[in-house]
Amino acid sequence: MERGIADKIDFKILIPFLGLVLISLLSVYSATNLPGQYSIFVKHVLWIFSGLLVALFFYFFPVQKLIRLSVWLYILSTIFLVIVLFIGKKTSGSESWIQIGRFQFQPSEFAKFTTILILAYFLSRRNVEPDRIITLIVSAVLTLIPIFLVILQPDLGTAIVFGGIFIGMLFWAGVPVFWLLLIVAPMIVILASFLSVKIFIITLILTTLVFILMRRSLILTFLVIALNLMVGLTSEHIYHKVLKPHQQKRIATFLNPSSDPLGAGYNVIQSKIAIGSGGLTGKGFLKGTQTQLRFVPAQWTDFIFCVPAEEFGFIGSAIILILYFILLWRILNLASILKQRFASLVAIGIFSTWTFHVVVNIGMTLGLSPVIGIWLPFLSYGGSAMWMNMAMVGLLLNFYANRRELF
Repeated sequence: MERGIADKIDFKILIPFLGLVLISLLSVYSATNLPGQYSIFVKHVLWIFSGLLVALFFYFFPVQKLIRLSVWLYILSTIFLVIVLFIGKKTSGSESWIQIGRFQFQPSEFAKFTTILILAYFLSRRNVEPDRIITLIVSAVLTLIPIFLVILQPDLGTAIVFGGIFIGMLFWAGVPVFWLLLIVAPMIVILASFLSVKIFIITLILTTLVFILMRRSLILTFLVIALNLMVGLTSEHIYHKVLKPHQQKRIATFLNPSSDPLGAGYNVIQSKIAIGSGGLTGKGFLKGTQTQLRFVPAQWTDFIFCVPAEEFGFIGSAIILILYFILLWRILNLASILKQRFASLVAIGIFSTWTFHVVVNIGMTLGLSPVIGIWLPFLSYGGSAMWMNMAMVGLLLNFYANRRELF
């Protein structure tokens, strides 16, 4: 029986994706609407249209061939991460870019994509059992390789994204929650210790209760609690000895942006002013004072959300959040109906990546999370990220179109 176009194209993914791209075009145009900056918008348009070709390529790319190529793509991305350490172009304190002529490429964005593929490839193998410790170890090693190389650039914000991918995919694969909590809990405790002693104590008590309720052996539970306590107590050493000065400033200004209003806290303060001044309906397209007067430097990148928020207000911001919610919810639904384990895990990897970026990036602009320099999916300017995001969209649409054949 002949099937309609809706059977081959998932409009619940396509429509919010196109909506976000349209908002991106308007936002980047507004953010670069000054003499000398128009070329940024032109490049953004070129990245989007070339990215659509990338999406089309992955829409038709055979999934079985992608599975066979996963290992080689992961190796290739690792080689790029090593190369960038030697010949990388330094931007914003990180040697994250490989430049060939006028073309720039960010290997870490490619590595996010290939890490999703390699984890899906490994976790979907028939002889891999999620409740065996070796599964956790191998998955951790596969993820730690790009994390380590990205930290050397140094780019801590991007490195943290790999952690989000790792946790999301292992949870979906069926790895015991207790093991995942062993990894996540110390990070939460460290963050809490940065906030205040009171929050640290409350977090430690809640973490202890969670591990007790997991009903593991008394000795193991005690060791885990002791580990979290030790990590929390050494957080001051980590803050002063491990984190670099600019990273310390980001944490300090996250806790109190006004402590450095003209330095590390400047972007957050101006972004919050822009978003707040938008009111209910906004100031109108190209009429945002914070945007047009360039109070937020390079606002077309990490702080792009403040542009539509100021110009279209709460309603415009809500529309963006709704589009993201529909897109992410649909990906989660797609992952649950896909019968092929590899495809399902890749979908969750993409879901984890975009969810992390959306939550942290918008949290940055609102002053709810530290500024770690990560983009907003489809809205922020950036060729490497746009291409990889487009590849992920094409792959998701591919999975949907072939969902009955993927076994």
